[in-house]
Amino acid sequence: MSRDVGATADDNSHIVHAEDLTPGQVIQLGSHTVCESEIIAFATQWDPQFFHLDAARAAAESQFGGLIASGLHTLSIYQRLWVDSRTQPWRVIAGATMSDVAFLRPVRPGDVLTGHTVIDDVRFEPDKHRGRVTFEGALGNQDDKLVLRVTTAVYLGARTA
Repeated sequence: MSRDVGATADDNSHIVHAEDLTPGQVIQLGSHTVCESEIIAFATQWDPQFFHLDAARAAAESQFGGLIASGLHTLSIYQRLWVDSRTQPWRVIAGATMSDVAFLRPVRPGDVLTGHTVIDDVRFEPDKHRGRVTFEGALGNQDDKLVLRVTTAVYLGARTA
């Protein structure tokens, strides 16, 4: 698992900085298999709606015909895969924005979600020794159907002013 480094790290030689990333660069995020107990545990804590908690009732009463993961859960899976995909620590300062979040289809128990993100833009703020990096991310299921699309921006430290 990777480790991010805050802005006070001393050894910068192996840390990914803003200038190490380029628009068009694709980062594969790996996969995660979603299980029923995970869906229910997340929903119990953060989104306790019946179609996330009760498989029998969800099958009988919801338009989804069964238990589905919360969209927030799906977004959390994307975030975890994004962090775990890093082969080197990144000089992450903070998240900046998350926009254009689209939950495109339900995520069900047993789905295998695989993701990628594409660097869309890197804008430097030399006076703050950082860059704002914008990503276009996605998760798809085992049938190659997109379940999530999201745009995020983060601030990464820069090597130079």
